[in-house]
Amino acid sequence: MTRGRLPVRAQEVADPIAGKRGKVQHYQYEPGVTFSFTIFGKNCDAHVRIKCVRRLGCTVRELERELADILAAIRLTASGPGISRELWLCSPRYALRFFRVDDDRLVELDKDGAVLPASDT
Repeated sequence: MTRGRLPVRAQEVADPIAGKRGKVQHYQYEPGVTFSFTIFGKNCDAHVRIKCVRRLGCTVRELERELADILAAIRLTASGPGISRELWLCSPRYALRFFRVDDDRLVELDKDGAVLPASDT
């Protein structure tokens, strides 16, 4: 059973950003599918999950607590030097915030996939 609506509009907002990073392959929404799409880039492939949230302006620690189930599912996927597991959060006004999901923490990214300086941990 899903909770909430499918992030169709969020996907539309995310598509141009993902397209700038490489070729995009979308997945059909159905139970058990962890990721929304994969970006096949020059240096790295990114498996991305889009999640709509009520507010983006919270700390990384708060996000880790609130999204623990989703993060656990994402972390089941293999990662390595050429694979990035990412969570893209979308606000009700369709602003996006980007994270790489490491085994032990979330790392905030910019829209191009580069790591942002850590503001909180």
